[in-house]
Amino acid sequence: MADGDREAFGELYDTHAGALFGHAMVLTRRREDAEDLVQEAFVKLADRGVALLGIRGPGAYLHRMLRTAFIDRERHRAVVTEAAELAMDDPRGAREGPFDEADRVAIEAAVERLPIEQREVVLLHVIEGLTFREVAARTGAAMWTVASRYRLGISRLRAVLGTRR
Repeated sequence: MADGDREAFGELYDTHAGALFGHAMVLTRRREDAEDLVQEAFVKLADRGVALLGIRGPGAYLHRMLRTAFIDRERHRAVVTEAAELAMDDPRGAREGPFDEADRVAIEAAVERLPIEQREVVLLHVIEGLTFREVAARTGAAMWTVASRYRLGISRLRAVLGTRR
């Protein structure tokens, strides 16, 4: 691929696009955003050229590129959202009541408020069913870091949602 071999790029895409899309869906939970992130990762990879010679694990490299692109988008989105909220002066409050649609909305909102690294680990572990070792391989973080992020994320969710265990 570093030499511009289009077949090599196609093989790499065929091998890793599905897993990247699954990872992107966990991160974004929107098909369009997930597709954009996967495309962005492969475009950036194609633009690397000779720099690709030092890459030993293209799958892990692509997952890190995807995650970095997601974090960049979320940071940008957070700045835009914060500016809009300040402009509208619309503070958000927590919801109470029986477990119903309102609770689902509150849970989703609580997950959205988690730091990106914690949200990613919680969703990959809970929704995708990946082990901490698999999450570590996908995110490029150490397994103990993944476990710590998971515990912190769950702890924050419990504090926000008022649940115990």
